[in-house]
Amino acid sequence: MSNDKLLRVTQMNAIFLDNEIYKALMRILHETSRFLPPGYIAPIEPELGLIVRLALLKNSVCRNESTFGQQLLSIKYSNMSNFKKILYLFGNCFDYVKHRLEFWKPSHKVNTFMFKIHMVLVLLNFINMSIFLRRGVKPLLIERCLGLNQEYSTKTAPRHFEAKYLSRELLWNGFIDVLIHIIPLINYHKIKRTMRHFNPFHKKPTYVVLNSRTMTMHSKCAHCGENPILPHHMGCAHVFCYVCLKGNQTADSKYECPICEHRNPNVLCDKVSVIS
Repeated sequence: MSNDKLLRVTQMNAIFLDNEIYKALMRILHETSRFLPPGYIAPIEPELGLIVRLALLKNSVCRNESTFGQQLLSIKYSNMSNFKKILYLFGNCFDYVKHRLEFWKPSHKVNTFMFKIHMVLVLLNFINMSIFLRRGVKPLLIERCLGLNQEYSTKTAPRHFEAKYLSRELLWNGFIDVLIHIIPLINYHKIKRTMRHFNPFHKKPTYVVLNSRTMTMHSKCAHCGENPILPHHMGCAHVFCYVCLKGNQTADSKYECPICEHRNPNVLCDKVSVIS
């Protein structure tokens, strides 16, 4: 067992992992129940959430004195007793009580009382987080109320952050930000068309020019491949979404159909009749 002081980021990561595990289980539960009649799960959703949360705590805190998120990071509670385990379980039931009372629609006094309790807990959580950021211990309010301390469950090497590592991370994050802003501005259709014209082995496909076009339920947009929204055409037999066609023509005045490579300057964007 190590006496190394836990980093704040490690404790916060454990809380984040616990929340993600709970959300993942709830998503699986919703996926398995989507074939049930509509509204079948909604009335008992608070109970299902409580069962999942208590099951996670029973199989983690009650057995190993650490949550699953803490186990993934090799940390645990050092002074967890059976009485504190029971209080820990009850402390995680407040959200269920609050949601269930909202569903039952009790009297105005009860609602006001629960709202005041909720606001007090929010304030206490804020104060506790401020203390945690200052001292680096007990990130959760329930941990501070029960006096729970965290420690490494196994011997771990201390984490050292060198300036070289931090500089590399900052450089990489800056590069990602640049890509996020630049990639949407690149007109890859224009680049592809230019490269295709310089390819001596490229053969332009044949296309059929139609006087009228119709769209059925099986028609797909030649650009995005989805069902066309506000169907339009550019002179060939293919159908586009209005936004797909107009957006590409605005970005590239020589935009061609991505399927047949047709471009008709006289017919840039025209409506398509729809057959139901």
